[in-house]
Amino acid sequence: MAVEVTERRRIAIVDGADRHDLLIPLDATLNDALRILGIRPEVGRDVLMERDGREVSPLARVEDLADGTVLAVVDLSQRITARGRRKRRSAETASDAPGAWWTIAGVGVVLSAVSLFAPDAFDPGVRVAVGLLAGLGAVLSGLLFSARARSARPGGHPAIIGVLLLAFAAGVTLVPALPAATTTLAVFVGLVSAAVLAALLRLIGRPAALHAEFGASTTILLTLATVWALALLLHLDAIAPAAATLGLVPVALRILLSSLVDVPPGMFVDYERYQTTRWSVRQTLPDEITSIAASDARDLVARSTGRLIAGTFILCVAAAVCAPLAFPSFDSADPIVMSGRIALAATTVLALLLGARRASVPFLRWMPRAAAGTIIAAAVLAAVRDTGPLTMTILAGICLAVGAATAFAVIPAARGAQSLFWSRFGDAFEWIAIALSLPAGLLAADAIDILRGMMNS
Repeated sequence: MAVEVTERRRIAIVDGADRHDLLIPLDATLNDALRILGIRPEVGRDVLMERDGREVSPLARVEDLADGTVLAVVDLSQRITARGRRKRRSAETASDAPGAWWTIAGVGVVLSAVSLFAPDAFDPGVRVAVGLLAGLGAVLSGLLFSARARSARPGGHPAIIGVLLLAFAAGVTLVPALPAATTTLAVFVGLVSAAVLAALLRLIGRPAALHAEFGASTTILLTLATVWALALLLHLDAIAPAAATLGLVPVALRILLSSLVDVPPGMFVDYERYQTTRWSVRQTLPDEITSIAASDARDLVARSTGRLIAGTFILCVAAAVCAPLAFPSFDSADPIVMSGRIALAATTVLALLLGARRASVPFLRWMPRAAAGTIIAAAVLAAVRDTGPLTMTILAGICLAVGAATAFAVIPAARGAQSLFWSRFGDAFEWIAIALSLPAGLLAADAIDILRGMMNS
């Protein structure tokens, strides 16, 4: 005799302090389950919600839910007490003190500028004491921020910026003002100090977004430190690593954008269905991922946003700091170096300005634009430093033409005018600028003469 088998699904319904584990047929609705349990939700007041906060209709069938789904009956009329709101608000804003963090960032900028450009402003003993105090302040403030942070929201970015700038300033200040201690060594020590602190805070940070921000900061700072360490080993002036760093910034920004989303390979392709031939005998096919939870998507967006904001800030600050060092003047005896400096200024400005137009966050739009403005100011000051009246007149004419063109372009842009043709045109110039920025930086750093000297030795 054939026995009819009914497929069932396990769900759990939480009503206050009571939890009900059920085994329900697939064709039943959630209203049937609630009626069996004696729960009568009032329309407009009681709702069913999943663990991720998504509301589920009581008319939904059980077959539409995943096996093991947990639903909660939520009374929307109940209000959170003022004490609970106060506790939650204090927990959320424990790490949000943007004014204090921006003050720390300003102290780091001023201390770095004084230590680099006015090394005789401090006595040797006072210089070491100030450096140690700044380093201790960076470590304590970073640990305090990481311990109190519960989630990575935009309020946490000023803290990261301030901590890393203060750590960089501490490393720069600790290098004594001696003839053997060059600017290259000071910048290298500052970058290493900031990278070490970022790596330490990466291990301590609890939220996934904070962990990703400090991880991206560590990688970028170590990359920049490698450039300055190579210049230090080759006994080069600060002009060479500054030019190389400036040329590396557009390329690094593009690499940063392409490496933001970190999801398993099975998220994109059904390998078992489409890959008929394996690349190697030992290749293992990744697991297929058919769905993700809302919490996973939020964590992914938070991690990607944290990497993008932290990386963009560090690279833009590096470009702004290196611009005055990379353009001492355009009056060079070597025409290759002079051509490299001109190309470096043009390519980096174009890449930063054109790349910033796609950003939807104001911080990501204005940081590259501010860095581009600093590069333009440094290039103009270098051009007018050792030029004659004729060159000054030509430069003034070029600046006037660029200003007039910009003024005419601002009018339709402010009215919301958009053009697919000009957007594609700008994309082409952006890619050309990114491709040529690093070679231009190497030419401005006089890499050909450096390689020639290495080959002769």
